[in-house]
Amino acid sequence: MVSAQVNQNRDNNEQPRPWYREIWFWILMAPLIMVVIMSTIMVSIAVRYADDTVSDTYYKDSRLYHFMAHQDQRAAELGMAGMVQYDPVEKSISVNLKGDLIYPEQLLLTLSHPVEADLDTHVVVDLLAPGRYRGQLNETLQNRWYLQLSPELDPKQHEKAEWRLKGEINFNLGNGAPLNPAVQ
Repeated sequence: MVSAQVNQNRDNNEQPRPWYREIWFWILMAPLIMVVIMSTIMVSIAVRYADDTVSDTYYKDSRLYHFMAHQDQRAAELGMAGMVQYDPVEKSISVNLKGDLIYPEQLLLTLSHPVEADLDTHVVVDLLAPGRYRGQLNETLQNRWYLQLSPELDPKQHEKAEWRLKGEINFNLGNGAPLNPAVQ
């Protein structure tokens, strides 16, 4: 009887442990905490590296493409063609242009990244000699890029240009690419 009384006194005097020291709390909460952490990581990755390939204004872009077809026709009428050369050591771009036109003092070469619109670059190339242009870049280029050459120096006003030449370059395969009017 004395031992039963001692056990009762011991049970009454023991303080319960705090909730954060209970193993069952952590066994139940660990999966929930992991879900919250992984969800936060996935959302931050999705926001930071969002895909730029789908345009919300596809109808407007399509109309603009057809509207700008006259630029390609004009370049074809002038017999225009060109060649772009990139020098990775000097980080410079050279453009050799031919055609039946008066060569402007400056042209705009737009390098569009196929996936990330934030990486698009505009380079103003200056006339060195008739048909020969040169421009300077700030960064080294790699991988594949779409090229567009036009006499309009404001990238937001490219649809107002008289003509344009287009091309594609993959810097992993070489440093040169032809520029031609877009094929209809």
